[in-house]
Amino acid sequence: MLLKKYRPLTSKEITFLDKELEQVKNRLKFHYKLFFGYSLLAILIGSFVFFKLDSRAELYLLIGTVIVYILIGVWIFLENYCKIKKQHNNISLAKARNNVISIRVISDRYIELSEDEGVHYLFQLSDNQILSFGGQDFYPSKKFPSDNFEIAICYGETEEVVFLKKYTFGKKLEPVTKIIGKEKWNLFASANYPNPDKFTILEGSLKELDKMTTPKRH
Repeated sequence: MLLKKYRPLTSKEITFLDKELEQVKNRLKFHYKLFFGYSLLAILIGSFVFFKLDSRAELYLLIGTVIVYILIGVWIFLENYCKIKKQHNNISLAKARNNVISIRVISDRYIELSEDEGVHYLFQLSDNQILSFGGQDFYPSKKFPSDNFEIAICYGETEEVVFLKKYTFGKKLEPVTKIIGKEKWNLFASANYPNPDKFTILEGSLKELDKMTTPKRH
């Protein structure tokens, strides 16, 4: 069984986002200090070299060098600033929306497909359906995957995942089988393989993976 719904953030989830915001602010302060220190160092070194110059040409070269170094610092700072500011805005937006996508899965059968960049799963649902999901956030643990779990997700302005948590309620499961090697890559390469990033649902049974039809997106 799969139950997809929207719910508000819990108090623990709000606390988690608050901590994330605080860490983002601290990273921004660090980059301000780094840029200031870098620029000051360039000016100090330039000032030291200035008193050892013997010609106007050397002066122009020094001024150009200092300006280039400062501009490099500005470019690096702005690049990091934009990334951090975007992350801050996305977390703030997720808090303001207070709207979590909750995907509750109850199932006792799944297939695991492991790769270097995460683990993918195919869970057998009722009504002859299969749920596909996976990635770096879904490595197996002592409690996950289980026969009853929830995946909570919040997205940012442009559909970036801002918040993702797994909550297990049932007993730990072992996969029916693990698909590796050539068979795994053949599945990944198939045009009909359900997109794991979108929690795709398709009609079918785990016993009939070779008969996958076009995914039915929910």
